[in-house]
Amino acid sequence: MTQPALPDSAPSLITGIVVIVPEARAVVASAHITLLAPFGKDQEPTRDELSELERYFADQPPFPYELTQVCTFPTGISYLSPEPVARFSRMTHDLHQLFPEYPPYGGQFDLVVPHLTIPDDARVGPLPIRAYAREATVFHLEDGAYTELAVFPLGASAA
Repeated sequence: MTQPALPDSAPSLITGIVVIVPEARAVVASAHITLLAPFGKDQEPTRDELSELERYFADQPPFPYELTQVCTFPTGISYLSPEPVARFSRMTHDLHQLFPEYPPYGGQFDLVVPHLTIPDDARVGPLPIRAYAREATVFHLEDGAYTELAVFPLGASAA
């Protein structure tokens, strides 16, 4: 199965690592591309895990990308597809290698498709939406409320 978006019965508590996409907030207020979720034992990353993330993202250069098309997973969930998709796929793979105890989407899917989930009634303007990945964010979602736990600039080790 290739549909990695969280189902309607998604837990009300989850922690994850995402790239926030402010350029797409007109489409969905919480626009983001998930790199790894769930993350953290009992949804609480440790200080060591956060330090490892900081080192990892410091070595990842920032990069431009575009949200190029509206797609739909077999379950009917719509999303915007990022290009180049390989950068997001590689980061998800790398993070899973660093933290094998946290498989993407709990290991539900054989293939993880990087995406920006959009609601069924989203108004998507002209595509592509040009965006730039500058940082990764560790967030905590509980009962619909997002809390930022940490933000890691991409490429900080080159600065």
